Amino acid sequence: MNVFKPLVFFLTFLFGSLLTAQNFGDALRYSDFDPIGSARFTGAGGALGPLGADFSVISTNPAGLGWIRKSEFMISPGLYINSANTRLLNGDNQLDFDDAAVQFNVPNIGIVTSSRGANGMETFNFAIGINRLADFNQQFYYQGASKGSLVQRFAELANDRGLDDFEAGVAYDAEALIQDDNSGFYFSDFDGQEDAVIERSETVIRSGSLTELSFGFAGNVQNKFLWGLAVGVPFLNYQEQKEYAETDPTDEVFVFNDLRYTQDLTTSGAGINLKLGFIYRAHQALRLSMAIHTPTFYQVDETFETSMDYSYTLPEEPESNGFAQSPEGQFNYSLRTPWRLLGGIGTVFGKSGFLTGEVEYVNYSKNRFLFDGFSTDEAEINKETEANLSSAVKIRTGAEYAIGNFRLRGGVGLQQAPIVGDNTFYPTGSFGLGLRQKTYYLDFAYRRAGQKTTYTPYLTADAAQQFVNNDTVRENFVFTLGFRW
Repeated sequence: MNVFKPLVFFLTFLFGSLLTAQNFGDALRYSDFDPIGSARFTGAGGALGPLGADFSVISTNPAGLGWIRKSEFMISPGLYINSANTRLLNGDNQLDFDDAAVQFNVPNIGIVTSSRGANGMETFNFAIGINRLADFNQQFYYQGASKGSLVQRFAELANDRGLDDFEAGVAYDAEALIQDDNSGFYFSDFDGQEDAVIERSETVIRSGSLTELSFGFAGNVQNKFLWGLAVGVPFLNYQEQKEYAETDPTDEVFVFNDLRYTQDLTTSGAGINLKLGFIYRAHQALRLSMAIHTPTFYQVDETFETSMDYSYTLPEEPESNGFAQSPEGQFNYSLRTPWRLLGGIGTVFGKSGFLTGEVEYVNYSKNRFLFDGFSTDEAEINKETEANLSSAVKIRTGAEYAIGNFRLRGGVGLQQAPIVGDNTFYPTGSFGLGLRQKTYYLDFAYRRAGQKTTYTPYLTADAAQQFVNNDTVRENFVFTLGFRW
């Protein structure tokens, strides 16, 4: 079974109560860039690095800004849909559940000023604007019957390191854990009843995005050599709400009735990076490109809290209900993402169209957390990150065919899973249409990407572990309106 570890929120027992919310999944989430940009960029598979002439390349290869001959402004409203088909894998005869998150957004808005350069430069351009690098909006639900319980995790945590403020401590205050007066050992209603099958369900709602504000400069030297430099300031926001429930309608477990456990996480932050790119026109029709992106240096702020309702019935007594809520946890940390290397090749068929391809390489295991005052925990999570994340490549290809003022575009791509031991390549596909006039242009694009992952609602050392199959499809609809002068 291929467990997609980054989707697990509480992954390990590495942290105390203050650091519950950090794991290598956070590092992957904030370093796995997938620019959407303009409809032209999206329709051509995001592979415009070797050809440029579009503001969106400021986030991949800023040298391509040098091909823009006139000043222009563009704005790209869009629609994002994340569909999920989810099934609990434990137990028999589990059902599939479908869900979807839909969001209207503006993945691209920018302006490029083009001017005649000095010292043989055909153009010297400046650009400023935003591109959407990642979209975190998703929701899914699962339900089924299987062995094991979340409170077994809390009992393990309590016996391993005591009562924390967000998991084991909340479970104890909600009366889901009991402490032996003599030994001090914590136990639950599930001790001795590990083979009992209970009903469980969970709703997970994620929202947020990673949007980069960029400032770029590019020069075109005699239509032969182009260079570009961009400063990127990515802004991240991420929210996650989970509501997990267990019930025992057939009285499989003595005393236990039901429980509900909620988790809320809010993350915000900003970073900075540099991008340097080059394009060489080896022939009238042949363009070669390369780009390098420095690590992004983030400062991240998180707040998180949990709560628990627990219901049980002792012999010959009425039903009892326990409830507890954690304090609001707060934590600030820094994250340094890996270097990125890009190379590409493109060919132009006169005024008839183009073919282009680009490869991106990132070693995600080089993500590094920086915790001020928590050096031991910092070393632990960085070791965990290096052990579980790997290097990966993204391959993007695209094409455009011109029919007078109309454009037809298409693109396909492959993205390697950045997880140790997972050699899967996930495909993407896109197509687009465009109308190009002297002073304005209109473009439309559709992009689709699928991925199969395994979600784990909680981890235990000795009790039954739960696995949830999660097949997702991400769709982007992008419209661009641009003006030239």
